[in-house]
This record gives sequence, structure tokens and C-alpha cells, in this order.
Amino acid sequence: MATLRRAWEELPAGLRCEVARRLGGEVRAFGDRPGGFSYGVLGVAEFGAGGGRVFVKAVPAEDAAGYRAEAAVARALPVTVPSPRLRFALERDGWVLLCFDVAPGRLPHEPWLRHELDAALDAVTRCVRELTPSPVAEVPTVAGRMAGRCGTWRSLAEAGAREPVTTGGLPAWQREHLDRLAEIEGRWAGLVTGDTLLHFDLRHDNVLVAPDGRTAGVVDWGRACVGPGWVDLVCLLLLSRADGVDLEETFLAHPLGQSAPPDAVEAFLVALAGYWTHTAALPGPAHAPHLQDRRERSRAAAIGWLRRRWGRPSS
Repeated sequence: MATLRRAWEELPAGLRCEVARRLGGEVRAFGDRPGGFSYGVLGVAEFGAGGGRVFVKAVPAEDAAGYRAEAAVARALPVTVPSPRLRFALERDGWVLLCFDVAPGRLPHEPWLRHELDAALDAVTRCVRELTPSPVAEVPTVAGRMAGRCGTWRSLAEAGAREPVTTGGLPAWQREHLDRLAEIEGRWAGLVTGDTLLHFDLRHDNVLVAPDGRTAGVVDWGRACVGPGWVDLVCLLLLSRADGVDLEETFLAHPLGQSAPPDAVEAFLVALAGYWTHTAALPGPAHAPHLQDRRERSRAAAIGWLRRRWGRPSS
């Protein structure tokens, strides 16, 4: 199911004129890009007589916190990071708009094909290497990015509910391990710390794979935060379908996974599993109801990975 978005023509005329002025030519065609959950305008604009192309995304200003953060991060990314250059950002007529170079490559398949996943894993390695320490000062920590979203297990243990989730509605394994989940959830933030600028939203549709399938780049830094580099490796493995991929083996085969403290990894999995347990029980937004299904897949994957680490096979 595709996300419902606005058309280019729905942007205010003044904003479209300003874009044309900065590009040096009118936008002649606009093609929506698949992926993502933004309800705004998002796609590739063709402009001028010479066939120029740029990637444009715009959203109403009241919902543009992520876009403003993305612009600040994009301006600071080193050229060695495999991510498209931000041409300009502007705010006008109640909208925030970002304009990027068109990133080379194509979206990978979902479920991941193994060679495309390997290319994405290599991209994570490059990003962590180039972004440690973080070149951006004003970004939240991982815990700050997740603030207010990681109290599910504690609420269930203490009050029996975090609406609409109840203790009685949990699967047996979560009920049996609820005290342990709640205890770890209470201290996860102190374990998951570091000085790497993280993407923190490495779904397959925020990755672009080169035509040869061997290299990849990343886009959409709107949820960037600071933490340990292995966090983006966990996100990459949990945020998209990876049928037939052993998450634990893939994680431990990667240099970032090999050096990650096991208790910190498990604490992060506990926090994510609690977050998705709650959000998967909520309806998706009207423009992207399929987001609920994606949250449920990520919840199941996180729980399965925890069960593997805690000594019992997932089911």
C-alpha cells in the first residue's frame, strides 16, 4: 500500500516560484517517489530546458521539525558520507521545503536480497567511520530521540496496561519475562551511549543501491541522533523485512556488532520491542495505515531476536 501524498501543484504558488528562482528554471514535471510515510510532497522535479533534476520534499511547517533537523544535519555531513548534497532549504507560505541532488541508485528489494543487504551493511560501516565523533552538535542522544516512547514494559508491570495494550493481552513469553523487560527498560538509556552521528531510520526505503548492487547510499536524516555506531546496524536489521536472514548471526558477523557490549544491545532491543509493542497496537495514520503492519513486523523481529539472545528460539 502506498502512502497518500500531496501533488506538486498543491504547494503555494509563491513557494513554487521561489523554488524555480533558486533552480534557475520552472519545474516542468514532478514524479512521486515510493517509500516513506510523509503526507507532504516528495519526489523528483525536472526543471529548466536542460533537463535538470532534483529531489524535493515539503511538508506543512507545523509538522516540519524532522525536516528542519534533516537540513541541519545534511549541511554538516562530510562529502565522504554516501548521501546526496542538500542544495537549499526554505520556509515560506506555511511550508518547509528541502531540495537535494538526486541520489544515484535505486531502492533495494523488500524482503532484502542478500547482496543488497550486504551493500547496506557496508554503507553503515562507512557512515559510522566518517561520523565518529559526530560533526553536528545540536542533535539529541538516542535516549533523547526516544524520550517518552520507552515506558511500555514498566507500565504493564506496574499498572497492567499501557492503552491499548494490557498485560492479559501479551503473548506468553512477554508475560513470563515482563519483570525482566521492565527492569531493563528502566535503565536502557544509560547503556546505549556513544558519540557517533546515527541515521536512526535505516529502513530499506532510506537506502539506495547502485546498479551493480555492490554499494549503497543513505537518505533522509530527519531522525538523526548521537549514540553508539552499532545502533544503526540494529535499526537496519529490524526496520525492514529480512526473510531468511539470521539477525543475530548477521549482527555478530559485522565489525560493529562484534564490538558491541551484549548487555547494551539487549537493552536497546528491550526498548525497541516495548516501543513497537505499544505503537503496533495503534492504528496507522490516515495517509499511511500500512505503517501499523510495519510496526508489527518490527515488533515481532525485535522480540524474536531477544528470545534468541535469552536462550529460547522464537515462535
